[in-house]
Amino acid sequence: MEGYIRVKAGKEFWELLNMIFTDEFMQKYTNFESFEYFRYSSAVMCSWDGEYMIYPETVFNNFVIESTVFKTWDEMVMKAADERFPKEK
Repeated sequence: MEGYIRVKAGKEFWELLNMIFTDEFMQKYTNFESFEYFRYSSAVMCSWDGEYMIYPETVFNNFVIESTVFKTWDEMVMKAADERFPKEK
């Protein structure tokens, strides 16, 4: 499937996403109150359960651009992970 991203997921993967995308993060950087609302709004373009996360890269990144301060899904994930797990200096 050209243009689609397929990421091996599973229970731990979904738990990690839920852990890094706190309500505070979502309210600060997105148009959504929670990660649950973000997932619900993007469900047309992204599979949010199962063994794989599958999404059309361009379409999903456009959704991220329109509804967050980020330019890509990857950028959003990295910022959330950095805030949840800050690097020690």
